[in-house]
Amino acid sequence: MNIFKIVTIISLFSLFSCYPKGNGYEYNQGSLPSIPVNLKEFNSVYDDYNSTSPTLGRLIPFCFSTNRNSAGNNFDIIYRPMSVSFSKTTGILDVTNSYGGWGEYGEKFTVLSYGVGKMNTGGDDLGPYLLLNEINQFTDFKFLFLSATDVDGNFDINYTFNTDSSGFSENEAVTFLNSEFNDLYPVFNPDFSKLYFCSDRENSTFNIFHADINNSDKKLIDKLSDTSHHEIIKNSLISSNYDDKCPYIFDNMLVFVSNRPGGFGGFDLYYSLFENGEWTTPVNFGADINTEFDEYRPILFDEGVDYNKHMMVFSSNRPEGKGGFDLYFVGVEHSKY
Repeated sequence: MNIFKIVTIISLFSLFSCYPKGNGYEYNQGSLPSIPVNLKEFNSVYDDYNSTSPTLGRLIPFCFSTNRNSAGNNFDIIYRPMSVSFSKTTGILDVTNSYGGWGEYGEKFTVLSYGVGKMNTGGDDLGPYLLLNEINQFTDFKFLFLSATDVDGNFDINYTFNTDSSGFSENEAVTFLNSEFNDLYPVFNPDFSKLYFCSDRENSTFNIFHADINNSDKKLIDKLSDTSHHEIIKNSLISSNYDDKCPYIFDNMLVFVSNRPGGFGGFDLYYSLFENGEWTTPVNFGADINTEFDEYRPILFDEGVDYNKHMMVFSSNRPEGKGGFDLYFVGVEHSKY
């Protein structure tokens, strides 16, 4: 099992101003890389992409789509625990496919294997989105998965959930989001008042849309099972005349992919910030992250190691990977946005 080792650079200011001299540590804070690093332990020679994870600090219940189980044919969703650790003695950041450091807490996440089993349909199953009801924000589930499948033709958005420590419900359609076109990559905004997704329902081009959700009663499953009509609103500022896909929201940042002009080639990663009640004009993440190849499905979470950055995981078919699309991680400096 390979471990990715990244030497942490600590500023002199942090060393001599923020921490008392003689504390016994050479490195007091971890640092995520500014250049993407291949998640080798999670990748295969096939396509590995479309990941998801809620924020739990250094313990990361990580799920993603892959076609490894069918030797390159249909995509399934799989669960792989991820642990992030940092040594204040050596300055090494470790990202591993393991339950290392989870202790008994890790046992509660083994049930996720049942959840991904419910999402997998025999067609292509993409864009998983996992919610964990860790702080009892909701009253009607413990774990909730949303994903999209094309088992019946075009991609439709479905959900499955559990209410105890055992199995998950059968996959059910989010009827008010789905259309006769392709609808994928659902994600809630931070206060769960809007459900975003992408669709090619207009002119066969993918745009980013949302539906308003009234979550005042904290019963999210009731909202997903609602079959009444919801107005579907296209975000014209984020969307373009090109394909804009894979929205993901963390804190005040929305990240997505686009093949619009002005990028570095293929699909690039972009971000937009929520300011004064609306999303700002999208910005390309730049040449340190994007390449002439395809970058796809970014997600963000707080890995609990770097105080100044969020971890961004995405996929790319750049040639230095194991094959096809590989998963990568990089640090995003949220303090400057």
